[in-house]
Amino acid sequence: MQYCALMSESVEIEHRDLRSAIEFAVLVAEEANKGKRTFAYPKELRSQFGIARIPTGALGRLRRAIEGDDTFRERIAVGAVPELVDPIGMLWLQRPAGWTDDVRGLLAQRAVDERDADLRTAVRREEKRRRAAEQATARSQADLVQQQMTIDELRSELDLLRADLVKADDAAAELRTELIDVRNEARHARDREAAAKARLEAAQARYVSDDADLAGPAVAGAAPSKELESVALSDVAEVAHAARELAARLDALASSNRAAVSERPEQRRALRLPGGVIASSAAAAEHLLRSGGAVLVDGYNVAKLAWPDLALADQRARLLDGLENLARRFGADVTVVFDGASVVGAHADRRRMVRVAYSPAGVSADDVIRDEVRRLPTERVVIVVTNDAEIVSDVKSLGANTVPSNALIALL
Repeated sequence: MQYCALMSESVEIEHRDLRSAIEFAVLVAEEANKGKRTFAYPKELRSQFGIARIPTGALGRLRRAIEGDDTFRERIAVGAVPELVDPIGMLWLQRPAGWTDDVRGLLAQRAVDERDADLRTAVRREEKRRRAAEQATARSQADLVQQQMTIDELRSELDLLRADLVKADDAAAELRTELIDVRNEARHARDREAAAKARLEAAQARYVSDDADLAGPAVAGAAPSKELESVALSDVAEVAHAARELAARLDALASSNRAAVSERPEQRRALRLPGGVIASSAAAAEHLLRSGGAVLVDGYNVAKLAWPDLALADQRARLLDGLENLARRFGADVTVVFDGASVVGAHADRRRMVRVAYSPAGVSADDVIRDEVRRLPTERVVIVVTNDAEIVSDVKSLGANTVPSNALIALL
């Protein structure tokens, strides 16, 4: 009856909640079995001697054996310490007054702690998902910006093509007008040829019908023959001259048409950036510097932005040192253009990796950069570094890539 009462008291405790107490009981029984003076213990515990961790399936059988031997349980309860037995196991072994309520309280608190731990785990999981969503949104936004920039570039190219098409349409209209004029001249030439033939036939008819001339001596007939020959030669010469003029006009028209249609200069195309790379970023600048293209740097535009507190000569020196380093790191073909060849000390800058150019008197560095872009072959990539909006607009229309000055400064 006492055993049944104890079982009813402990029915709410699961076997796994008593693992530490059961393992302690097995450990005490095993040590007692090794000693010279032993005490009685449940024989069911003997099967777990020497086992580091008791299998979960054996906990219920061992629990029942311990609960069925109050003497053994009370003896080991005296030696139980918190370092080896958890609070629920201590209560189960010692069984003070109201211990079952204490156990229920501990189980309830543990359930609350587990729920809190689950909630914290769920919160951490949701935080990770939120960060992943934010990163995905940032990447999508960067892709959207890049796509928008690509669309803007394509629109610029389309505007250029439309402008070329308008010019081609104007040239075609001029050619059509000239062709109409040539056709009219050809028709007029055919009319003159027909008129000449008519005059020739009329002269021949007069010569044949002139009985007096036919009846006269042979010498008298020479005058009409010469007149007829003179008229014929004059008309033939006129027709031949008109034909030569017409042939020359047609050749010129054909040459002009071929030049307008087949020999239009190829337009340079800007280098595309990898997906996700923003055109105004340092990553874009590095990608373009590694492309092998010709790099044109608006010298003072970069130097004054990077070192505004330094003297002009010091700004030039700092910029040239940084560009030398970039040329070595990325293998870039760099040309830096400064305003004013008359600047004191300007021609003292001689660099092994960077070409230094100064605009001549009366010419700005901006114009030198524009002329350099036009001069370079259209099949070569050109990168212009500047924050000057006018230069950016002009060189983009010529198919060049542009890099903001601050993006280059970030790499110096």
